[in-house]
Amino acid sequence: MRTRLSAAVGLALAGALILAWAAFGPRVERPGDVKVVEVPTPPPPIALVHRLERGETLGDVFEDHGLGPAATRAIAEAMGEFESPRRLRPGVAIHFVRRPGDSPARIRVDLDADRILHLWSGGEGASRWSARLDSVQVVRDTLLLAGLIRSNLFDAELSGDVETLGDAERFDVAYRISQVFAWQIDFWRDLRRNDAYRLLIEREVRPDGSVRDARVLAADFRNDRRVLTGVRFEHAAAERAEYYDEAGEALRGQFLLAPLDIVRVTSGFNLRRFHPVLRRTRPHLGVDYGAARGTPVRATGAGRVTRAGWWGNYGNAVEIRHANNIRTRYAHLSNVARGVAAGSQVEQGQVIGYVGDTGLATAPHLHYEFLRNGAQVNPARLQLPRAEPVPAELRERFAALRHVVLSRLRSLPMPVQPTQRARRTQD
Repeated sequence: MRTRLSAAVGLALAGALILAWAAFGPRVERPGDVKVVEVPTPPPPIALVHRLERGETLGDVFEDHGLGPAATRAIAEAMGEFESPRRLRPGVAIHFVRRPGDSPARIRVDLDADRILHLWSGGEGASRWSARLDSVQVVRDTLLLAGLIRSNLFDAELSGDVETLGDAERFDVAYRISQVFAWQIDFWRDLRRNDAYRLLIEREVRPDGSVRDARVLAADFRNDRRVLTGVRFEHAAAERAEYYDEAGEALRGQFLLAPLDIVRVTSGFNLRRFHPVLRRTRPHLGVDYGAARGTPVRATGAGRVTRAGWWGNYGNAVEIRHANNIRTRYAHLSNVARGVAAGSQVEQGQVIGYVGDTGLATAPHLHYEFLRNGAQVNPARLQLPRAEPVPAELRERFAALRHVVLSRLRSLPMPVQPTQRARRTQD
């Protein structure tokens, strides 16, 4: 009897607890009872781009975009860690990001093709901005190219990875091959129709497809009856990367063979030459390079300037004294380059003046003379000193590199002249 009573009391208490839980416990919403509350989506940030115009200051630009003097000072201070705001050039793109109704909180400045400056507000009003400089990421690739000369380097018939080249790069290919062999070939006296070359180029390509830098890793050049080879090799014993032939001898010599990069030769070294101004036969102890007025003239070798300025029939001219009792002269200049004066030191390849027609000249050109022991000589016939060869302790390393790059280079056939090409096709 007592057991039944206990069970009944237990059931009653359990029922009471269930009723109390249903009345006062947490309520579980059914799907149909949920109320949907729409939270407004914040408006997207606004991005604006401004290109700096000539005569415009950053203060003007920032004011136009809602930034006050305090913010302008803070941004200029943060920017100054990497680039002076005064040095920004017209055309630089400045990107602003802001929320509607707010002043910009982030700014991006495209300093140039390779550097991007990021600026952002520290969230403490306009007084604190930070900056970070990023470099544009590049991808490296290699190209194999070959060229068959028709009349000059710049109109060569190209083959190989030509489809990847832009118009500017086609011009650059000619320039770079001329820089490799500038001490072995005067490309305006020695070049022959159906000469040919091939080269292996390494490029650094930006995301937009433009090329930041390129270098020739190896090259062959067939010039008349000789074939020249250049292999790029960089090591601590040299101040810069050098080009060497297959035997490890340096291509760079004491003197460049030509004082201009892009020219056409109008008159060679000639002991019996009819002078166009004096109207009589007169020895022409030098080489005349026809080029547009203002074309840069470079020193063919390092040395000290002994004369710079007006020099009678030479017009504006520069004379440089080099080692081994050698002097070079550059005449008929329109102007002497800034900083070039008697007593100044110049390096090989340094611009020393600009092509003109001053003095006894009929048209813009450069008159170049090469003197040894005080006598004018034909530089094309001289055997001049070269830079140091590959050091003995690096020969093994050079040989390994040479094998890799020349194997790759010579996987592309050297172009042949059209008659040979037709004969091979018939065979």
